[in-house]
Amino acid sequence: MLSAIAIIPSAPVMVPELAANAAEELAGLRQAVFAAAGSLPSRWVAVGVGAADALLGPDRTGTFAGYGVDRRVTLSPRAGDPPTELPLCALIAGWVRCQAKPEARAEVRVYAADHDVDAALARGRRLPPRSTGRSIRPVCSSSPTARTLSPRPRPAATTPTRYPPRPR
Repeated sequence: MLSAIAIIPSAPVMVPELAANAAEELAGLRQAVFAAAGSLPSRWVAVGVGAADALLGPDRTGTFAGYGVDRRVTLSPRAGDPPTELPLCALIAGWVRCQAKPEARAEVRVYAADHDVDAALARGRRLPPRSTGRSIRPVCSSSPTARTLSPRPRPAATTPTRYPPRPR
């Protein structure tokens, strides 16, 4: 049973240093993400997508240097590891943690983007409950895009339809 969950976009443009001229436009998004993450318990299990399956402990430190700015982030306040290359989901989880709940500790479970639906569901079901003294699992999910778990093929791109205004 989950006690709290926050689903946040894993978009590097949320980081003001990376957003350039769009930083002001994204202030509302950042505030919403920080409010959601700030309501989580202090122990996080972040789940996201990367190149390969990985488990990243809270001692990890990374940087957005690969995105153009050497903005360091940590997965916990006591992270002591030197900066290493981390998947975007871990960088975003660390950045959000630093901004919204600096005392929090995050463990990041990264799953390869190329898993088929059945493999992704199986891995999700195997997420272990955390030892928090209760039968809960705090989760902060970092999603690069909206994804469907349906095996149906996606429809071809179409021009957005304009809907008529609602009658008043």
